[in-house]
Amino acid sequence: MKTMKHWRIVLAMLAALSLTSCSNDNFEKRLTNEQKENYGQNISGEYPGQYIIVYKNKDCREWTDEQGKHMHEAHEEAFNGVQMDMSDYKMQHVFFQDFPVSLISKVIDADEELSHALANTPPLAITARYGFEYDTDNEHIKWAFIPNIMNVHLNYNGADHYIRIEFNNNSQYYKFTEKELKQPKALSSLMGYGINLQLKAIYDGSTLIQRFGLADGNYMHIKFKK
Repeated sequence: MKTMKHWRIVLAMLAALSLTSCSNDNFEKRLTNEQKENYGQNISGEYPGQYIIVYKNKDCREWTDEQGKHMHEAHEEAFNGVQMDMSDYKMQHVFFQDFPVSLISKVIDADEELSHALANTPPLAITARYGFEYDTDNEHIKWAFIPNIMNVHLNYNGADHYIRIEFNNNSQYYKFTEKELKQPKALSSLMGYGINLQLKAIYDGSTLIQRFGLADGNYMHIKFKK
């Protein structure tokens, strides 16, 4: 009986060690608040650049190639003399300044009056929140942002309209080494490749007017780069 008890104790200890080993294998490394604040300070500042905007609308020709693949044209426009502003980690904000909102009118098919009203809208900032965390390799640090809703007050057809424009971050995050994030203006390394956004949807109040980026539908891809 004593031998059986000893074996039970040994097996229990082995099981505990096994669980501990699994737990260590799945360990998730986390950034400290001090690291986040330091990295936020290092990415803060003004980043001059341009917007490269590619969009598809009903004017774009579509066809099927010899392999049966669906093809389409797209428009491309560049806007120079703009900039992206980054706040420190206490504010955690990105400002894509002077975004040409009027260009959105080119991809709206569902509401002609709204399209005309947006065509006369001056440039506005796309704002976003950002954050840092370790990548899955627990070595690199990833930076990502989530765009806020852009609210535009328009008056047309004799009525006020509270337009909500939604963007997304193209499901992307950006990898850095700790050494890179210790440099001032640390996001400068991204500017050659660009930071990407997409137009997602537009609402009049709570009423959905049109979604973008769906299969065979209109879309707008936005790249901010140096």
